[in-house]
Amino acid sequence: MARLSALLSVFLCLSLAAQMHILLPPQPTAPEKTAAAQLEKYLPRLSGAPLSVAVGTEPQAADPASTIRLGKSDQALQALGLDSWNDLKPDEVLYRVDEAGTLWIAGEGTRGTLYAVFEFLEREYGARFFTAECERLPKTPGALALPPPGTAFRYAPPFITRVAFYQSVLTGDPAFRVKSRNNFCAVPEEWGGGDSIIGFVHTMERFIPESHFEKHPEWFAYRDGFRDAGSMSQLCLTNQEMRQELTRQVLKALREDGGKSHFISVSQNDNKRFCVCPDCTAFVERHGNQTDLLLDCVNQVAEAVEKEFPKVYVDTLAYNYTRQPPRTIRPRANVAIRYCSIEACSFFPLESPQNQKLFQELRQWSQVANKMLIWNYVTDFTKYYLPHPNWGALAQDTRLFRDCNAINIFQQGAFNAGGPAADLADLRVYLLSRLLWDPDADDATLVREFCEAFYGPGAPAVMEYLETVTSLAQAHPEATDNCYADSTRSWMSDQELSDVWQSLYQAARACGDDPVYGPRMALAALPITMDLLDRQLLILPPEERLAPLREVDPLALCDWTLKHLKESGVASLSENVSVTAKGWGARLRSAFQHAFVLPDTPLATKRPQGLPEGLRCWGWNVEELGGKPYATSVRTIEVDKDPQADGGIAITMPNTHHEWFLQIRNLPQGVFDVYLSVRCDLKPGHPAEGVAMTFGNYPDGPEALTQATAQRLAGPEYKAIYLGRSNFYRATYFYGAPVINPNVERIWVDQIIVANPADAQGTPLTPVE
Repeated sequence: MARLSALLSVFLCLSLAAQMHILLPPQPTAPEKTAAAQLEKYLPRLSGAPLSVAVGTEPQAADPASTIRLGKSDQALQALGLDSWNDLKPDEVLYRVDEAGTLWIAGEGTRGTLYAVFEFLEREYGARFFTAECERLPKTPGALALPPPGTAFRYAPPFITRVAFYQSVLTGDPAFRVKSRNNFCAVPEEWGGGDSIIGFVHTMERFIPESHFEKHPEWFAYRDGFRDAGSMSQLCLTNQEMRQELTRQVLKALREDGGKSHFISVSQNDNKRFCVCPDCTAFVERHGNQTDLLLDCVNQVAEAVEKEFPKVYVDTLAYNYTRQPPRTIRPRANVAIRYCSIEACSFFPLESPQNQKLFQELRQWSQVANKMLIWNYVTDFTKYYLPHPNWGALAQDTRLFRDCNAINIFQQGAFNAGGPAADLADLRVYLLSRLLWDPDADDATLVREFCEAFYGPGAPAVMEYLETVTSLAQAHPEATDNCYADSTRSWMSDQELSDVWQSLYQAARACGDDPVYGPRMALAALPITMDLLDRQLLILPPEERLAPLREVDPLALCDWTLKHLKESGVASLSENVSVTAKGWGARLRSAFQHAFVLPDTPLATKRPQGLPEGLRCWGWNVEELGGKPYATSVRTIEVDKDPQADGGIAITMPNTHHEWFLQIRNLPQGVFDVYLSVRCDLKPGHPAEGVAMTFGNYPDGPEALTQATAQRLAGPEYKAIYLGRSNFYRATYFYGAPVINPNVERIWVDQIIVANPADAQGTPLTPVE
């Protein structure tokens, strides 16, 4: 009898079932209805013969061997061998085929059943969801049958919260967010909703805003002889009155959230200006370091949170000056530490010799903290498009995070308008997402499957590119680039770049007429092409170029690149959205045309003091440079009226930090003497003492750094600061930055001025080598 039953089971699996029935609970939730609709959509597509799928609610009579019971019900609880749905871990998935051949599918919370449906389709039928537009749906021989009785699967992801923080995940099809198991993002309720964190990050300013400063300056950090508020300051963490207000605001935010979030961020602002008042200094001297002080404050808040919200974690940062583990203070059980890897050498795993300091810190933190959260950086934020060969680190680091008790992983990639231009962004999203769901997944298989499906005939060239750039980076252990690299020169020579580019670009052009693979291959080739253009190897005459580049028309290559950037919707090329594709293209075209992009007429009015008389020069008002002046981590840049400035306005910034505040990249080609027109305001009653501003040009190096004193710059008149002679074929950009000086209120920058140098007879000087 048992043998007959077994043969009957095999027969049921192989028989040509003409219809399947999906039965939902009597009162299905919106995500359960969505899960049923997804099965109804995909099962016929996976069938090699016509298959109809009917969706109804329990109870309904149907053939058990062709029935799928979907969602949470008392019957499902028993069929899946559970005592309570509360026994499941976050986002846990289950499915099982019982003895009668009925398939039961369910999962934890609002998302689990949806995840279980996609897990079932992937594991049992080989479906793959690579991008929102690219899926693999292999057809079975004949009509699709359910798996045999006894088939079962149960899995809980190690991370409660998972995100590959890329543009396609954040703003793309919500169905793809669910298929890729990304849950730390906006997901509609019918798709199960998404996890969120109240405040996200750098929340001290949110909970204790600058508006409190007038009544309570003592709540804010004391630094450089004064207290200051805002995003470029911190809080005085030993101030008990401030802590009480911070606690009130955190509890208020949790009450307003209504229980939707697992986490609330109570974390420092994004700067290093921690308080050094006597009380804070004494605390640090007694207890260990700045991390101890931060934890002492956060623990106090978390104690109040635990009483009212026992299932919420208070998230704080191990970042910057708090990255080192504490010496004496231990985080409470409901305090989760978000370790940030921003200083890591990007191309090597955290366990590598290049990253040993961070690795040891992370291990120490995992022994100190009950729960860990990770903020990892997986792209190049200075130039999204630069080849970024960290492929060998992604899987290894994800497993390390799992082993260090991490429950929340934030993989920060190209998240804004430059996403499509990032180095193989679609592949990164797929690989990162699958590893966040299952860190033990084989990354080589994931990459191969994606490339074959997504790039089609171009897949071999893309996989060769991946292997080559990864090998080149690994061959340069001294290449300690982080996620803000400005060039690939540390690990790839001009010859290697040219060879890699030629191979991938030719493969992209070969697919150019294919409506599906052509655009995808063009995007794959954009990073290496843009890197090639950036290096300006094509400015040389053809006969002086490297062999792969001798027949290349630089303007045609630039136009090809800009065409595909535009078609893919790329607006910015950097985390800083002012670095636009349009501006990048204009700069490159001007370089290839060897044309000086200068104003129509030389500088004639508002010449600053100190500019040599009789000098033929050209100037730009910096506020009119089309977004080229910009701030890194600085939010206090302003354009303001100034009657002494050319045109009556200039850009200005307070002397409360030393971040670069002016970066001018769209330079004309040639050799020039460079000046900046600047001045500064003193604080009332303060002397004109100390340095007010620094200047330089990169990558000419620190030796090009120039300083200007408050004595020189003080007053209403603009002064010309000579930055030196520069070969603009080599120099990437000029910068200016304020200097923290208690005597100086703010600096003003009006113009950048260039003069074409010549000898006494007016003959242009030989270009600087």
